[in-house]
Amino acid sequence: MDIEKIAGQVLLKDKNFKDKEKLRDLLREYIKTKDEISYLENILEDFENLDTHLKHLKRDAEIIKSIIPRVSKFTNIPVFMDIVNMLDAVEKINTGELETVRWNINKEIDELKDKLKTVENELKAILVNESLSKIGTSNLDEFLKYLENLKYEEKEQK
Repeated sequence: MDIEKIAGQVLLKDKNFKDKEKLRDLLREYIKTKDEISYLENILEDFENLDTHLKHLKRDAEIIKSIIPRVSKFTNIPVFMDIVNMLDAVEKINTGELETVRWNINKEIDELKDKLKTVENELKAILVNESLSKIGTSNLDEFLKYLENLKYEEKEQK
């Protein structure tokens, strides 16, 4: 059952629907909340990738630092010291803060999912009530079919 589609059909086709403003506001809130969840989940995925890449970078920095002394024995290139200093900086990167940010994002996603469920339930209640009043059943799939038939009936009447 696609709540967005049913609510959209009601708003577009049911000219006698009384609570259009409330339904429109709830639908906007529903879509906005779903988008926020999706956005945060994408950020969370980026954090996971960042964490993985930083761990690889730290590992690679360690390997490079172990090779530089052997190579620099035979040459006196000042750039090696610059490289060692950069690698020291890489090794000092603290990824502990990433875990805190990740936890906060997860917490916000959970809160938004709760909000989404509440808004979804409000939307369903409005749509079920409208379905009951129009076709005498709370089956929203049947209500969607009824709404889709409204389109065809209106075209035939014109």
